[in-house]
Amino acid sequence: MFLDPSGDTLFFHRRADGLDTLFVMQPDGRSADRPLALYGSREPLRAWAAPGGALCVASPWPSAPGGLKLRVYDMARVRALLARATGDINAGLTDVPEVGDFSPEPRPLPEPVFARLRGDTLAVPGQWQGRPALYVLDGRAAASRVVPLEFLDAHSLPAAVVDEPGTARRWLTVADSHHLFVLEGPEFALAGDLVWAPEQRGLARVAFHPAAPEAWVSAGSSVLVVDRAGLRVLAEIPVEPAARWHRGRRIAVTAGAVVFSPDGRTAWVARPYSGDVLELDARARRVRQAVALSVDPLELVTGPGRVYAQGLRNGSVTWWPTQA
Repeated sequence: MFLDPSGDTLFFHRRADGLDTLFVMQPDGRSADRPLALYGSREPLRAWAAPGGALCVASPWPSAPGGLKLRVYDMARVRALLARATGDINAGLTDVPEVGDFSPEPRPLPEPVFARLRGDTLAVPGQWQGRPALYVLDGRAAASRVVPLEFLDAHSLPAAVVDEPGTARRWLTVADSHHLFVLEGPEFALAGDLVWAPEQRGLARVAFHPAAPEAWVSAGSSVLVVDRAGLRVLAEIPVEPAARWHRGRRIAVTAGAVVFSPDGRTAWVARPYSGDVLELDARARRVRQAVALSVDPLELVTGPGRVYAQGLRNGSVTWWPTQA
């Protein structure tokens, strides 16, 4: 789930009518009550956004015979179509370019993809030839390539790549793990890693504090506050019980996404198993209140004057206003 650069158009994906579907909506526009389907697939899909406005969609994900094929949309164009659409918006999106046939050797980007990237570089995690890899669309070199992640074993599934602001580093999370990796430079060289307790294994999520050199990593039932430079854990904030009883079984509990207010004074942490979002004083690292929601929030996004939340079980989206 993410917003386009304008901040008023929301993209999210969920399973609907037997399809993995990427939806788009403008909460304050004509699609406020009915999100529109942008792309659907019977296979799992994933979507990523570049800061300049390119939207990349891969299905099936994380792997496909011959490697992934990536569809690249222009979010500004989708936004313009959505503003006047009453139903299907895909009639205006008949020329979405694709990138495929990746190789470790750079290959020229199709001109429409290069134009949409606007100088950004997108690194899409997945698998290539049966091993973990990054599919890279380089908007500066106008080239595509695949970067095998040799430091991961063949069974690892790279989950997300998060750009560290103001640096050439990217933080790579891995599914069902208690480990994340920091990559540096255009070659995505391994620059460091962070390990936490094995009992907190799962899918970690990373958010960067906007006013302090910290990364907040939700790992298991806690949020780890990490010094970005030294990859040292500065604090651990418990946000969920370590386990709960569900239908007569004891299950591990995992916190969801972390987001910040623009000034960095407030953090929100999703708690899907508690059905709420914790609002924290980010400086004191102390809980202020719990915001009860109608969904079991897993993903969070902050927009102008509000926080969006997407549920774990059925992918429903809700939001609430905030002055923080």
